[in-house]
Amino acid sequence: MNKVIRNYHGHLSGVYCLKIHDGLNVLVSGGRDSAARVWDIRVRKQVHALVGHSHTVGSIVTQNSEPHVITGSYDSFIKMWDVGTGRCINTLTNHKKSIRAMVEHPT
Repeated sequence: MNKVIRNYHGHLSGVYCLKIHDGLNVLVSGGRDSAARVWDIRVRKQVHALVGHSHTVGSIVTQNSEPHVITGSYDSFIKMWDVGTGRCINTLTNHKKSIRAMVEHPT
């Protein structure tokens, strides 16, 4: 049985990726509006809008042991964000094409 159990409203256009950060009880969504949005699953509200990309956010990676979110964008940048503050703490600029997929390497 297909049934919608929650709706989250905030992106200005289509959503391209979703990732749950189990350690922090948040859902992170990336969209065509160039933003990633952090949602508190418990209260169903947006906590942060991670704004800094200039094109679609196409990939999100989280690591349960760290309070960080990593976003990859069609603008060719990868950004690391502090989920607590919503601020970008690092940007990787060496890619020449769109970032459409990322994978966490188990350590």
